[in-house]
Amino acid sequence: MKLFSAKIKKQVGIDLGTSKTTLYLKGKGIVINEPTVVAVNNKTNQILAVGKEAEEMFGKTPIHISAIRPLENGVISDFEVTEKMIRYFLNKVKDSNFFNNILESTEAVVSAPINITDVERRAISDVCKSVGVRNVYLVDGPIAMAIGAYLPVSGSEGTLVVDIGGGSCEIAVISLSGVVVGKSLKIAGNKLNEDIIYYVRDKFKMLIGEKTAEEVKISIGSAIDLGTNQKIKIKGRDLTRGLPREINIEEQDVREAITPSLMKIVDAIKSVLEITPPELMGDIIEKGIFLGGGGSLLKGLDQLIEKFVELNVNVIEEPTTALIRGIGIILDNIDNYHDILVSSLKQQPLE
Repeated sequence: MKLFSAKIKKQVGIDLGTSKTTLYLKGKGIVINEPTVVAVNNKTNQILAVGKEAEEMFGKTPIHISAIRPLENGVISDFEVTEKMIRYFLNKVKDSNFFNNILESTEAVVSAPINITDVERRAISDVCKSVGVRNVYLVDGPIAMAIGAYLPVSGSEGTLVVDIGGGSCEIAVISLSGVVVGKSLKIAGNKLNEDIIYYVRDKFKMLIGEKTAEEVKISIGSAIDLGTNQKIKIKGRDLTRGLPREINIEEQDVREAITPSLMKIVDAIKSVLEITPPELMGDIIEKGIFLGGGGSLLKGLDQLIEKFVELNVNVIEEPTTALIRGIGIILDNIDNYHDILVSSLKQQPLE
């Protein structure tokens, strides 16, 4: 009977990010990579759209519709909406064969931020179980990212990983299948967008939306002066007259807006290094820092960190999917990774 169950067991990997939710299905690879956004009808509490379709509504909805992000800083802030979002994504990739669906036993490996509380860990587990996942195991995000970047995690050598996502930046020194020292910072891609919005409001007296700020950051944002002097036209609402307005914003403006937040990330990396055991420092000096997540794509960020931390910085190949790739590797070789997987509470290892 056990052999029969193994044949019909479905194993899924989930990266619940503040900005993106990614699903990996064993045997199929990455099957979902969509924005963590849900559109809700406030009158009926009905889910109107999820993912890309909901993101298109962001900042454009009438009063009775809200386009919301159900996670903040990598932690579930709206349990019910998160549950409906995961259910939607799972149904989207579900096997259409009725017999398989009725018998399937689903296991999930889900990434979790470091330094979260047991209650927050339990919430991640409960939301997955509420959509039909039978067994839920958590893995620290930086460890999954290191595995996805094919870096050593089980040996005694130290590896420093910096994951800059949408809602949080996670810095971790990994050794012997665990996080030796780590820090989670609520400064990442979304905070840089806010910085740009506030800068445009204060300097140009114009209000722009989050999507416009994101486009500006991607198009001409940089951590250091690259000598390109690019500029881009943006549209918004004039705060003095309340009328539509169009201006040019320059690369230097964007850099000025986001530099304070970037320096807080640099300072956080320094603070982690200051408490790293001396025996691991040699490995980190030799290998450098490994940078992943969507925020690592900001032009010149690796050079900025190198300048102030005085270590080589390596941007992980395909950094936006490194974490879910790592979860996929864990699922494909789950017997080899029992020591890094935990159930809903950190003190309960996978047996």
